[in-house]
Amino acid sequence: MESVANSVQLPPLDNPNERAAVGGELQVVMQDLIDLSLIGKQLHWSVVGAAAHGVHLFLDEVVGEWRELADVVAERAVTLGVVPDGQSAAVAAGSRVESVAVRSLADHAVVWELGRRVAAVAERIRKRLGSVGAADLVTQDVLVRVVGMLEKHQWMLRAQLGEKA
Repeated sequence: MESVANSVQLPPLDNPNERAAVGGELQVVMQDLIDLSLIGKQLHWSVVGAAAHGVHLFLDEVVGEWRELADVVAERAVTLGVVPDGQSAAVAAGSRVESVAVRSLADHAVVWELGRRVAAVAERIRKRLGSVGAADLVTQDVLVRVVGMLEKHQWMLRAQLGEKA
């Protein structure tokens, strides 16, 4: 990530190393969200079965929300003076979201596979909250919002599988 931290109009952080570290954390989260949205779209095209229509529509909804969250995360990085990289090569190199097979998948399998990935992304972000919050509470708040939305999606996916909340 390129830094534009030479401006006096940046939000204050206690030390310049924290700015780069927080920017790096935001980069990782943004890349995971972008990749999650791409995987969601792949599954959107791959779903078959009795509930395919409903899953298809649900995937459109959550993919849009993940793209919006990625934008919020990227804009927080820019606000801190760090330019994020959301290009395909950077996302492919940096994302830790497990890819999916390119084939038709039954509706319940799509929901299960996506649920596992959403849970993994949410868990990785949760693990970052303490260190990010120690450096910048506003960024921590952004990440709390992201985790909250991902956990809501986990609940909605569990509900489609008939699992109890």
